[in-house]
Amino acid sequence: MFALAACNGDDAASSGVVDTADAIAAMVTWQAEEQEPVLDDNGEAQLPVIFVVAGDGADIDVGVQASVAEAMVDTATVRFADDVDDTFDSGFENQPVRDDGVLLLVGPMPDAAETITIDLDRYEAVDEWETLQLEITAGTTDDSDGSPPLASVTSVTQL
Repeated sequence: MFALAACNGDDAASSGVVDTADAIAAMVTWQAEEQEPVLDDNGEAQLPVIFVVAGDGADIDVGVQASVAEAMVDTATVRFADDVDDTFDSGFENQPVRDDGVLLLVGPMPDAAETITIDLDRYEAVDEWETLQLEITAGTTDDSDGSPPLASVTSVTQL
């Protein structure tokens, strides 16, 4: 079952565990780094568009969505969807993910822990996908700006 508890990630991050918001933010950051940049009409790179859908049919809590969107504002345009079909552009033959984006179909979210493992299907189009397993580890920070430690993807395995 997908963890639906609302949290801002700060409490979990300061205690050294990865919660739902931390995990999704880590996945989005990882995907943004993996993705080829999309250029606008002037040749300038745009933020990548990354759709996130809970793979078990559950809804992702609005508090988690807000926390992730706030944390990713300079990294990616994150869009949450309740239904996978809403993320594909049926106006094109191969039905790519809308807005030159990528869909992360997230498997069941484990309980918060220092390191968690999540199964993930990554789609570029309805028939172009791969199944991955991501290991996400709570981060530490020695920044003096007071920012909380961030979780990060520390291992990716293709299944």
